[in-house]
Amino acid sequence: MNERINSPGWATYLRVSDEDKQTPERSFAMQRQRIEEHLLIPSGLQFKCEYKDTLTGMSPNRKDYQQMLADAEAGKFSHLGLYRADRFGRDTVEGLQAATRLIGLGIKIRVAHMPTLRPEEPDGFFMFLIQMGLAQREVDVLKQRTVDGMEAKMRAGGWPHKAPEGYVNKERLVKSNKYERWVEPDPVYSQALRAAWDLLLTDRYTLAQICEELTSMGYTRSTGRPWAWTHPKTGERKTAENRLQILFHNAFYTGWVVSERFGIRLGEVRGDWEPIITKEEYLRGVEILHSHDIEKSRVRRSFYLLRGLLWIRRNGSTYKMFGSTPKGRSLRYPYYITHTRLEGSKFHIRCDQIDSQIPDWLLSISINPQLIPQIRQVYVNQVMEVTQHDRDAKLIDMKRQLSGLQAEEARLGRLYITEKINEETYDQLRKEWQVKLRSVELNIAEMERDARIFIDDLDFALVLISNISTLYARMKESDQSKLLHVIARRIMIDSEGEIIDHELHSPFAYLRSLVDEFSAEKPQECGSEQPLGGAQMKPISNHAIPRFEMISLNFQEFRII
Repeated sequence: MNERINSPGWATYLRVSDEDKQTPERSFAMQRQRIEEHLLIPSGLQFKCEYKDTLTGMSPNRKDYQQMLADAEAGKFSHLGLYRADRFGRDTVEGLQAATRLIGLGIKIRVAHMPTLRPEEPDGFFMFLIQMGLAQREVDVLKQRTVDGMEAKMRAGGWPHKAPEGYVNKERLVKSNKYERWVEPDPVYSQALRAAWDLLLTDRYTLAQICEELTSMGYTRSTGRPWAWTHPKTGERKTAENRLQILFHNAFYTGWVVSERFGIRLGEVRGDWEPIITKEEYLRGVEILHSHDIEKSRVRRSFYLLRGLLWIRRNGSTYKMFGSTPKGRSLRYPYYITHTRLEGSKFHIRCDQIDSQIPDWLLSISINPQLIPQIRQVYVNQVMEVTQHDRDAKLIDMKRQLSGLQAEEARLGRLYITEKINEETYDQLRKEWQVKLRSVELNIAEMERDARIFIDDLDFALVLISNISTLYARMKESDQSKLLHVIARRIMIDSEGEIIDHELHSPFAYLRSLVDEFSAEKPQECGSEQPLGGAQMKPISNHAIPRFEMISLNFQEFRII
């Protein structure tokens, strides 16, 4: 526990969510009364301050909640009073992290619902964990009920969401706190949508032209905004064609219920609202939009081959470079540019100046096929040595952890059998136990893997890097970029745009270090230029065995023969 002195006294934290506002048993007044009755008065300590939020406990971005944590850091109180654990928050992970943080600061957390609970003690923290778990379960159950209710209403022909443009939501009080809700066409704006569909179905108008026609007819959107307008500053003509595009693709207007989430397709469930268009008109309209989309002429977007890989070195410092395409005189100029200002301005250099160097750079890092047998022999020996080193002792330690977790399961079982925890709590705690168990089992399985797996990974990497130059030339741009990201971590240029350095991913850096070792023993061979990015030979360790899982999974995609 943190050795610090907190100012003696109580702080209280109260919270109501939207659905609790009118619930007397969860109101601020009730929470305040219970905390005072069960915690403040019996303790005899001074009351210092109260924090309260009206927001769901699923969100940690609560104003007073964050202020309470900040004041706790400042030592402004020694005790924190809660009505129930779920008032603290319904997200188990976030709530427990905050509780652990407060306990570490020496704050005594007390719950009016269970005044004897001591979360700073092991057993008390365990019970606090159970309360938080139950709060999380309550949220999960509520979510599931809400989703089930939404699906049931949609399959019955209703609509549980906000009505789209052209319709309005209606409700009628049936009895106390019970409403009947439905949607119906807006008498004004539904006419605008009908007119828009009529224009679309003629197949003579673009979306922008339809917006202009709707404006000339005197129609506006349901928000009151126009469909077409002149920008007050630039004088440029603007239209709401993007919004119109979305509306034309909404099957709601056919009067049929459609939901991708619940697997409800057009024509399966008839909605209980009046349609604006028919199903046939909708399908015809979508077909027209699709044909217009195919006929569009699009400006090709610039492609940045080295996006996320390129860095520049200037005056001993390195800066990351990003893609940028300034426009001017109907031309596009793709550049790599720094966000940091160097000597008063951002440094930029044309993409093609650097991209054109990549084939030669790949040739410089490729491995001479004649060295493959020697390289393979070295890494086979090293991998065999590393995978056997101290493996037995570590396996024994991990299996001891596994036995401890198995004993923990037995303890949970006893708590459940003796009815000290209910079935829901047991299920929640057992899920957390299973996560820990699975992690240890995976670690044991990893250590028991045969050294052949690591050797296979390196074999794949060796074949790839020895064929990298030829392979790159056969690929399209997007695949070339993927390949470069697999091989390299960083590519460094100087102020003139020349590639001067690089840093490779494992295991390529490891393989290149073997090549450098061989090259140091005899004259440098053509096509085997030594990389600059610190590719010196480093002994392989049992914590950093070169892995090649990503490439081995996608090896067939590259079709290296």
